[in-house]
Amino acid sequence: MDAAYPFWPTQSKLYEAVMASQGRSSLATELMLYHMKIRPDELERAAKSSLPPVASFHKDMCKLTFSPLDIKNSADEIAVMSMMNEMDLISKFQLHSDILARFVLMVKRGYRDPPYHNWMHAFSVAHFLYALYCCSNKLSCLDDLEVLALFVSCLCHDIDHRGTNNAFQVCSNSVLASLYSSEGSVMERHHLAQTLCILNSPGCNIFESLSDSDYRRTISMIQDNILDTDIASHLKKLKNIKQMANDGYNRSNPEHHKLLCSLIMTSCDLASSCKTWESNKASSDLIYQEFFSQGDLEKALGVTPSEMMDRDRAFIPEQQLQFLDNIAGPVYQLLSRLLPESAEAYYTLVENREKWDVLKKAGKKGFGDPAE
Repeated sequence: MDAAYPFWPTQSKLYEAVMASQGRSSLATELMLYHMKIRPDELERAAKSSLPPVASFHKDMCKLTFSPLDIKNSADEIAVMSMMNEMDLISKFQLHSDILARFVLMVKRGYRDPPYHNWMHAFSVAHFLYALYCCSNKLSCLDDLEVLALFVSCLCHDIDHRGTNNAFQVCSNSVLASLYSSEGSVMERHHLAQTLCILNSPGCNIFESLSDSDYRRTISMIQDNILDTDIASHLKKLKNIKQMANDGYNRSNPEHHKLLCSLIMTSCDLASSCKTWESNKASSDLIYQEFFSQGDLEKALGVTPSEMMDRDRAFIPEQQLQFLDNIAGPVYQLLSRLLPESAEAYYTLVENREKWDVLKKAGKKGFGDPAE
């Protein structure tokens, strides 16, 4: 026993690594089997369809303040590919129609159905990038590969979201927490793992035409982009983003590219804040449905939820004002400085803030109409 002792810590670490790997594999297999089956007719319809103009889905699709949640069309995966087509991503990177269709359908299947963090949220996040591309000179401040990585990241950034946040994963000792809590950003690392799982599935590697170096770079950027959707990650980079805005964006500076991609990714993720008032209010209602469901679960675990997660204590207008002032507002203000054509998004957010302030001053706890 004594002779074997010096080797035990190494064996223990190896065992933990093997168990973690098996856990990841089991989780990925579960996801693939239960959430991502594609019917042959679905694939054929998506792959064989000629891609219509994006404007055919709605005349305002190119506007930053338009909410694609207003689209009444079941062929949203076609809309995704149409956006990619009009961004020249399909032709530039030789994305084969059948592989792209299978990938998009698999990503769509990978989303569960919580009130807010579902496929339509992913669709909306990708749409905001498309709208930025339309209004900001085709995002010429970035290179083509960065734009491709951003679009795929937007589409995939919340795959298999369960409607609960990172803190809940840890406090509930979830399987995801056991896999990722030591690295931080539990849910974001899971979303990334599922993205890579799809890309590695048969017939889903949309990057197969890339060179080895471009493939590695694209995967690395997708990793950074998805992890940056953790607000904690964004806040760590905020000081450097502000400095970049003060100094002026330098397209020849690789670090500026990384910081701008991070800001754009966050702005796409929080884009419900800068939609029209009715859309913003509707999205907020869905978000708080998730928050309150998590709060109920926390209470069942004997944990006191934060105020915004507690349906009995939350004062929604005040919570929204805090979010807009401390998180979303600075994001779109910085975005408008770096991409001036995006200023409409910031102005719309300010208008929504005024309406939330009216509700707060009226003492309305929920989603009343400020015009009342």
